[in-house]
Amino acid sequence: MSDNPERRPDGTRMQILRAAAQQLAREPYGRVSLDRVLEIANVTKGALYFHFRSKHDLAIAIVENHAEARAETFSEAFAQSRPGLESMIELSYRIGSDDVGDDMARAALNLLEALGRFDGLQSKVLDGWITAFTDLARRAADDGDIANGVDPAHVARLVVSLYLGLRQTGNLDDPVAFTCDLEALWLLILPGFANPDRLPYLKGFVERRTARAIKNAASRSTDVL
Repeated sequence: MSDNPERRPDGTRMQILRAAAQQLAREPYGRVSLDRVLEIANVTKGALYFHFRSKHDLAIAIVENHAEARAETFSEAFAQSRPGLESMIELSYRIGSDDVGDDMARAALNLLEALGRFDGLQSKVLDGWITAFTDLARRAADDGDIANGVDPAHVARLVVSLYLGLRQTGNLDDPVAFTCDLEALWLLILPGFANPDRLPYLKGFVERRTARAIKNAASRSTDVL
């Protein structure tokens, strides 16, 4: 049975996006050639230019594709009944897991750093992150997990900055080390804004989340092998 013709363009577009992301997750933007993307995607140059006017257009599409997926993740997190600060911690580990193990996620964040500031895309994407984390921080304040007098927007900006800084200094190709670094940062910043009475529980939550992330990373490595 042949594919539905109406669905072929979207399939080809995603095929190209994935091929480009595979390269851009590991190589700087300037080193990735469209010829290599075409080779990996196994499509013609005409098919590529039907969907993307240029390499830059392709790069922006990767960032926007991931931003849409991340917005859905944020919406799902907020819709759950989990306490706000636990959701913030969980989201940071989810972002880290995707960054480590998913080419599209890593390529998008690489491109956001390399190109986003000049197109206004960086502020658009990260403002969405900060808004989502601020909403969760407000819930955390209502839960009593954030100390009185702490601005939820400042907590949100700190968490986003923490993660983006970690991906600059950490090793995304070493999932265990990267996850342990994320844990260390959470344990360091929690006393700065969390309710002291809740710190023992929250630190335990972070440590349990780290253990789960490391277990999942080990499982993925075994599957690859």
